[in-house]
Amino acid sequence: MRLIKKYPQAEVAWRPVEAHPKSEEPEHIPYADLAVMGALFARDHAIDLSVYNDRMFEMYFTKHFSVDDPLALASAVAPLGIEKVEFINALTNGAYAHALAEANNYAYKTNKIWAVPAFIFGDKRLDSVEGVGVTETQLSNFLRECYG
Repeated sequence: MRLIKKYPQAEVAWRPVEAHPKSEEPEHIPYADLAVMGALFARDHAIDLSVYNDRMFEMYFTKHFSVDDPLALASAVAPLGIEKVEFINALTNGAYAHALAEANNYAYKTNKIWAVPAFIFGDKRLDSVEGVGVTETQLSNFLRECYG
């Protein structure tokens, strides 16, 4: 985000999406569908998605918590001001299942994204390399190309 802040004219649209949808890669574990539905819930409850994403990243990669456990997710996001019971209910009752399917469809079918994160600006795009991502230099060059 600090790179994007150098371009105040840039409008960022965070679009939560599963990195490995269950239907496409059945052997991939753990699945992040609940974490992505949590992001959709957070967005609908005025939680900054970059803060939510940072929290998920921290909890998964440094604390090694389970992204497919609603209780673990609720505990992880409680410090962000998200009410645990409401969050768990939203994840387990299917409230965000349709929105998740639409988000995955928008990314993978409409925009032909094959790895996340991906950056699109008009007809320009910067795709990740699966398992590697995007380097800071690549993103910096992309932003400079888009915004001058």
